[in-house]
Amino acid sequence: MNDFSLRAARIQLGALLAALVLAILIALGITTGAFVLSFAVQRDLAIQATIPEHLAWIFPVIVDGAILGSTIAIVLISKLKVSGWDKGFYIALAVFVVLISILGNAYHAFNGAGEARATLASGGVVGYVPLEPAVAALIAIVPPLLVLAFTHGCGVLIKATGVAYADYRTQIDEHAMVVAGTPVAETNQEPDTAPENDFAVDLPQFSNDIAAESATAQNPMDIDHSPALYAPEPSPHAEYEDAIPVGFEGEPELDTDTVPPVASEVDLFAELEQFIAQSDLPGSVKETARRKLKDPSLTWEAIAQSSNPPVVTSTAWRRYERFDTAARAAGFTNPPLFDMRSAETFHDEELASVS
Repeated sequence: MNDFSLRAARIQLGALLAALVLAILIALGITTGAFVLSFAVQRDLAIQATIPEHLAWIFPVIVDGAILGSTIAIVLISKLKVSGWDKGFYIALAVFVVLISILGNAYHAFNGAGEARATLASGGVVGYVPLEPAVAALIAIVPPLLVLAFTHGCGVLIKATGVAYADYRTQIDEHAMVVAGTPVAETNQEPDTAPENDFAVDLPQFSNDIAAESATAQNPMDIDHSPALYAPEPSPHAEYEDAIPVGFEGEPELDTDTVPPVASEVDLFAELEQFIAQSDLPGSVKETARRKLKDPSLTWEAIAQSSNPPVVTSTAWRRYERFDTAARAAGFTNPPLFDMRSAETFHDEELASVS
């Protein structure tokens, strides 16, 4: 995690927020324009439907108010954890009232263009050249259609902003850990070498004495043929050499009664789950760790897309890396953890496909 990545995430979040604000302003402008244009049309239609003239203004207020209310509701609940039925209700309501506005505007424009052309044909003056009725109807339905389109577009931008914000918060947390001096796991570190056999430390070192004697025997020029003046001192390993039977490999047999039993894999996973529950890691990090440990075949992309809210692939990988660092610092190894190095290449391939 470096300052460049943090700045890039901040710029991405700022750009999405600016686009979201602009899209909402455009949607509000289009909605306001559609209200103004359709108010007179729907009031005229209400009068034609035998609604009293002094009450006819209520009909466009009802229709346009329903469009405004459903539009605001869709924008607000697009990031809330509500049931699909509730979201579907407001979407269906918005589509229904927009269709009422579309049909009313199209009907009024079609009839109005037909009456204007009939007036011109009879020698009257209308002050303009009316369009064909079908063309006039198509033009009249553009504003309510744009209201529906921009409402959906605002929902998409809100979801994208939520994903970018989650990624930005994750990178801020990791950057704070680096600044505070918290060790970060490196996926390219060398594998831990197996510890030396503790039993081999207490064994007598025969190899050096035997090698020295063999070297002396192979060089006859170094052999002293004079009579010995002193008796040879006994070898410090004589008692071991006499006690070693033929075929001895150089290591004693392990006493299995004194070796502590190895914890089963089930116990290790239970201890790891207890560590996850009691740790101070964020909830998103814990959830990612549990899912990956439960099913190691899950790809980082699948974990990222099914997260709540969805995140980019690199964020899911960094969440597990943060958990892996904390778990190994607490003394856990493989298993129950899995080797991050084995997933590094596959992770890079996934990142290459993410724009």
